[in-house]
Amino acid sequence: MTLVLLPCLMLLAACSGDSGKPAGDSAKPKDSTDLTTDDMDDDSDDAVSYTLPSPLQVAALFKKSGLKYLPGVGHDAASSSKYSTRFQRAQNMGVYSADMAYCVMNKQNNEAVKYMKVVKECATAVDLGKIFENNGLYERFNKNLDNEDSLRGVIADIQMETDMLMAQNDQKQLYGIIYSGAWVESMYIGAQVYKKSPDEKIVPKLLEQMTILSSIIKELKVNESKDAGIPTLLADFSALQTIYENIPAIKTIKESDDVDFNAVKVSKEDLDQLIQKIEQLRSKIVNG
Repeated sequence: MTLVLLPCLMLLAACSGDSGKPAGDSAKPKDSTDLTTDDMDDDSDDAVSYTLPSPLQVAALFKKSGLKYLPGVGHDAASSSKYSTRFQRAQNMGVYSADMAYCVMNKQNNEAVKYMKVVKECATAVDLGKIFENNGLYERFNKNLDNEDSLRGVIADIQMETDMLMAQNDQKQLYGIIYSGAWVESMYIGAQVYKKSPDEKIVPKLLEQMTILSSIIKELKVNESKDAGIPTLLADFSALQTIYENIPAIKTIKESDDVDFNAVKVSKEDLDQLIQKIEQLRSKIVNG
């Protein structure tokens, strides 16, 4: 699989605006919550890596649906030291990236700083530490804690630098591993906030984000032989996809190219089963 960088840069630019500007720049990023499943409708292996939305985009989409901040829902930053394999570190780099994006979108700057630090540590552990050397991203983040737009720009730049470095170092298999952690954590946060304070506006977003799962599975399959942890992850994600696709309401619309998830009604039992599986996957990831 060839990682095509130009479309990736375009996607990230759409999310962050001109985020390569110096620290203190307050240019407002373009709202990335308009991303739909149509943006991901590409069956070519080459397209998979740059059609997956970033954790920042997913956090923004949930925020737009009314997702509130739930203290303590993110993964404990202190747990990063317990991960011993490259696979565990990469996947939890994704988890912490999603937690960081969630905190930034909800102006929880002290928590965001903790997650930025641990994301940097995980990146270094998987030979991606150089992403923070370019444009002084770590320093820019800490200097702009009172400027949400700038923080969102830094996060988008981190994603861009990560994609570029993985391509340069022939580490493209890390993309799916990192993203799988970020996606599961984003879904977990959405589910936990919903359980704490049920808001029906969140449910359509959870269902819509489930459509991304097939693209993640495709990305993982491309690199299945390159890491011993990927086959098990693939099996777990495939099991989750089966649960989703067997929901009666989903069976009636999954072939449609234009789905209004606000009109899709799932039973409490089906939603509970889906959330339970997401919780199990998240527990497996963060517990190493």
